[in-house]
Amino acid sequence: MSTLAREFAKSNIKQVWKQFVLSGKIQDGLVRTVIAESWVRSREAGVNHLDGCCLDLLSREEVQALREERQQLLDIARPIMDTLFKCVQGSGFVVVLITETGRILETIGDPDILEMAGTLNFLPGANWSEESVGTNAIGTSLAIGSAIQVSGAEHYCSKHHAWTCSGGPIHDPSGKIIGCLNMSGMQDRVHSHTLGMIVAAVGAIENQLRKEEAQQRLAAAHKHLTAVVGSISEGLLSVDSEARITHVNSAAAKIIGMLPSELVGKPVLEVFGESRQIRKVLETGQSCLEEELVMDAPRGRIHCTFTATAITDEARTVGAVVTLREIKQVHQIVNQMAGAQARFRFGDIIGESPQISDVIRKAKMAAQSPSTVLLMGESGTGKEVFAQAIHNASARRNGPFVAVNCAAMPRELIQSELFGYCEGAFTGARRGGRPGKFELASGGTLFLDEVGDMPLDMQVNLLRVLQEKNVVRVGGDKAIPVDVRVIAATNKNLFKEVEKGNFRQDLFYRLNVFTVNIPPLREREGDRRSLTQHFVQKLSLKLGKEISRIQPEVYEQVEVYHWPGNVRELENVLEQAINLVEGDTLFTEHLPAHINPGPVCAKMERGIISLAALERRAIEDALEKFAGNVSRAAQALGIGRNTLYEKMRKYGNSR
Repeated sequence: MSTLAREFAKSNIKQVWKQFVLSGKIQDGLVRTVIAESWVRSREAGVNHLDGCCLDLLSREEVQALREERQQLLDIARPIMDTLFKCVQGSGFVVVLITETGRILETIGDPDILEMAGTLNFLPGANWSEESVGTNAIGTSLAIGSAIQVSGAEHYCSKHHAWTCSGGPIHDPSGKIIGCLNMSGMQDRVHSHTLGMIVAAVGAIENQLRKEEAQQRLAAAHKHLTAVVGSISEGLLSVDSEARITHVNSAAAKIIGMLPSELVGKPVLEVFGESRQIRKVLETGQSCLEEELVMDAPRGRIHCTFTATAITDEARTVGAVVTLREIKQVHQIVNQMAGAQARFRFGDIIGESPQISDVIRKAKMAAQSPSTVLLMGESGTGKEVFAQAIHNASARRNGPFVAVNCAAMPRELIQSELFGYCEGAFTGARRGGRPGKFELASGGTLFLDEVGDMPLDMQVNLLRVLQEKNVVRVGGDKAIPVDVRVIAATNKNLFKEVEKGNFRQDLFYRLNVFTVNIPPLREREGDRRSLTQHFVQKLSLKLGKEISRIQPEVYEQVEVYHWPGNVRELENVLEQAINLVEGDTLFTEHLPAHINPGPVCAKMERGIISLAALERRAIEDALEKFAGNVSRAAQALGIGRNTLYEKMRKYGNSR
């Protein structure tokens, strides 16, 4: 456009502007529609067309707070603003960054132009929205959502007519307007390229915002992945196509015994030795699952299981992910699944007789000692209950409790059951081998029940493990350390078994460190009654019965029977009886025949009626005669009223 044409256009727009501010009307086609619509919005907002100096300003503190809030936008836009200004430096332009609400954040320009702009409060903190100062490239571009150039009299305020400004809104990656970039100068220096420069600069800012968001997402994803990997209790490491470790979590570093920084970059075979399993995965791309690994690493022996999964790219192995799990953690899981945990505590042992109280006292002392314990007693006396109680009261209470019945295992399987075996140790051996009971009990207690029935040749191996604190699996040659507290039990007299040559003397001395002799039920005075009440209550729940009363004669039979099977036999007998109960009372006729021999049930072996039976019968007769009157019954029996109540409680009479 020639200078004459530009002057004519400016004069024409000036006349249109004057007509609008006077009448509020615009003749169609005389000014751009976008400008006309902006004038209308400015007039409706009550903007003073004769002024133009921004009056909506922020304090210095408010400006600083706003800049801190928009720091990311400032950091991204500032280098681009510097580049843009260098292109127009010395030509009387100012480059401005604005928020989406029209507040100026930053200005860069020639000193003289900045000074002129300052007379209009065109400076940080000023509000240059349409509602504040009328039509201008900043406010109007934000209002219409696209770039625009506003020149001379196109501005709504007369004081802005000497200026030309080009502005474009800045969008974040989601498309939301977060700011505006503007370049302003004197009207006589207007050029269409100015708007193009702004559009290009805005595009550069938006591209950088997208990159920043992508980087932030990657960083967040990396942090999330690192946190997930770090929180996994199993060891996890990855290797590249050259078999070098590229990543390792803290759990894997702990298992291996090195710092993560020491492991990254190392060849995996240098760390794990010549492991054929890992080499196979890297060479063939075939994954392996939960294989056992025992090897000598740079800082000690590693005993764990591992899973290696190949990473492939178009049928080519480019790396692998290896998961490690400490063998003690594996054993813990196995023990939990197999129920290798102690349930009983000393509070679960029923009885208050002097005999059982003394045994409980000694067993509690054994629990506080790390020494091997030998439990001796007849079958059914509750040796495993005591073993579990000792374990639960010991420092190993959080470890496994593994029980082995030495008499129940076939002779040819005892060694592999106790000490484990390696793959290929014998025909039918499980692939990958299997740990023995000693390994599974490591960190806890191994209960060897019926140890007196262990074959002599196995006793030698057991003695070696107890002395050396490690096991060698059947078919293997590597010693595996075990930390096990042994509690052994037997119903045999081991002193006599040693004399007969059936039990090794040296093993007996190794086991016979802290001996606890559990008395048979027939010697536990008064405990049979309390055990009967306990088992009736327990078994009633188990069998779905509601037994609220026990006939006194039942207690009498329990007291006179000799119980060769001890506590186990008593529980079995009561379970048989409760199954036959139809009401709410357990009678003697419910007891098995060998416990309830008929009319002589209240007699002892010599045929004499027991004093307890006579006393119980006398009390029942007196109460029946006096219709339950306790005072008259006590007077007739020649005893005190309180004494009669005590005897009634003793014999289970509820009248």
